[in-house]
Amino acid sequence: MPLSLNQAQALIQEIYGIPDDRLYEVEDLLYYEQKFILRYIKLLQSKDRSGVVENLVVALAWFLALMNRYHFDLEKIIWKRYSYKCPFCMDIPCSCSKKGDPKAKKTGRPTSRKPQSLKEWQEVIGKIYPGENINEVNFTILYQTNNLDYAFRNFLRRKEKKHFQGIETQSADCFVLFVRALNALEIDLEKEFDHLFGKGCYVCHKMPCECNYT
Repeated sequence: MPLSLNQAQALIQEIYGIPDDRLYEVEDLLYYEQKFILRYIKLLQSKDRSGVVENLVVALAWFLALMNRYHFDLEKIIWKRYSYKCPFCMDIPCSCSKKGDPKAKKTGRPTSRKPQSLKEWQEVIGKIYPGENINEVNFTILYQTNNLDYAFRNFLRRKEKKHFQGIETQSADCFVLFVRALNALEIDLEKEFDHLFGKGCYVCHKMPCECNYT
């Protein structure tokens, strides 16, 4: 059965909402997202790649937990920014590396409907960013998670609306980079997400999670 982004976000809330609220601050959620991203990249560069997929999808789950903490409608935010175009060059496929190309065609507003599942999001983002090099995507993921960390810290210091909107923008870019990495590795996000979280926490297999506080 297709799984939408909203459903994936709700599933992470159902599994981890209570323990996350009790145990973790925003800084902790950011830390664990980055920790699992680094684990994923390290495994990808090693001979034994058995944990690559799990660590990347778990990093995404920590990211979704962060979105839940701030009650973001991530699907709405992403669609506004990535509606069948790269938000930086406004092209599809992206032409950011070919600035000034006179043949680049603008997409304008999309005529198709918003993606209804994680699989459809992968397809849309794959059309915007086709045939990518995974090492280049991973470098950008690290850069973007730092940007997201900065955006949150900026908001927590100043509590201004413009800084909150900055978090939304950085969050959309961060999710899309997760999908770009999954596409580059030819990983079916919907399948792997269901495998890890379809029956509860991927560690204790309970819903909500009952892992020890340690």
